[in-house]
Amino acid sequence: MNAEIGFSEFGLLFLLALLLFNPKDLGKAVATFHYLKGRLYRLKFDLEDELLETQKKLDKKKESDWIVQAIRNFEPYKSAEKVAAFYPLPGEPDIRPILHDLAEEGRLLLPITYDSGIMDFCEIHDLQNDLVEGRFHIHEPKKGLPVYRGTIPFVLTPGVEFSWNGGRHGHGKGYYDRFLGKNPQAVKCGVAFSTQVSSKPLTLKPHDVPMNYIVAPKNDPEKETPHVEKTTI
Repeated sequence: MNAEIGFSEFGLLFLLALLLFNPKDLGKAVATFHYLKGRLYRLKFDLEDELLETQKKLDKKKESDWIVQAIRNFEPYKSAEKVAAFYPLPGEPDIRPILHDLAEEGRLLLPITYDSGIMDFCEIHDLQNDLVEGRFHIHEPKKGLPVYRGTIPFVLTPGVEFSWNGGRHGHGKGYYDRFLGKNPQAVKCGVAFSTQVSSKPLTLKPHDVPMNYIVAPKNDPEKETPHVEKTTI
């Protein structure tokens, strides 16, 4: 379990401090904080475990192929000078064919993360030689590659859960929310398996950045034409 403290947890600790302001109760406040923090993380991990269990019943290759074709057909993606993407984890759609396309075209940007919770992107031209396994076992740009400082017009965005109206829940680190918040000009396209997209709107926090588009099959990918869905946000 991650021991880092986020903004929401500072708020929880501050509230406890107000309720238990007596110095004698400091130990009780800290204990209560750790208990509640554990419950919050447990709820989040249970959600991710439930989604992963549901994914076991999926034909991930079929859905990944559908997603890749939908992205390739999408005009904002095709016309973007640069595309910020992500290297997929085992539980995420396999968009590596897209990464190969973009690298060959000189349009690929992949993220590198820091302890501060900040994320930058670097230009990647060779998926084998430009990447190393970094934080959270994610393939990241190797050290020494320059950070891209130009405009980023299009972002393929991973997540744990989405909703068709544009809601997104990540892994709780806030890397993408911070980055997207600083790049409002970017077209934000959430990438997900069908089981990761809720038909009901997600409850979002003020710092959660909504998606402009979602790419995921709604029904049977064999019967549904690959396309990218515009959100209502």
